[in-house]
Amino acid sequence: MTWRQLRSYLKGKMFLIGLTFIDQEGEIIEQYQTHGTVLRLTVDGFFKILREDNSVFQIPYDKDTIKIAKEGEYREKTTGEIIKNPDFIMTWKVKTKSPDTVEEIKKYGYKPIFDYGDAKS
Repeated sequence: MTWRQLRSYLKGKMFLIGLTFIDQEGEIIEQYQTHGTVLRLTVDGFFKILREDNSVFQIPYDKDTIKIAKEGEYREKTTGEIIKNPDFIMTWKVKTKSPDTVEEIKKYGYKPIFDYGDAKS
């Protein structure tokens, strides 16, 4: 399957996403789940996931974090909400330095930070 075909195939698929936040020593800070439907997989490799509250959650594509979900009902531990028959489950361990970062990631997902050094405009 080409990248273009994969992007087309994943559009509209339901993902259940689990994030385990760990501190710099590897201790678990918090576990969080969210879910939504793929709006698109960008050319540069980021999922844009539309959640039920109409917010968009962004997370990188990594085939090793994605598993096909077995048919059935899944309960989000965070909210208790029942998710019926998601297409895929994605899990990540996220190392973080600050509780503020955890809240930011839960709200928006992954936001890449680019360091342009001493670039002049």
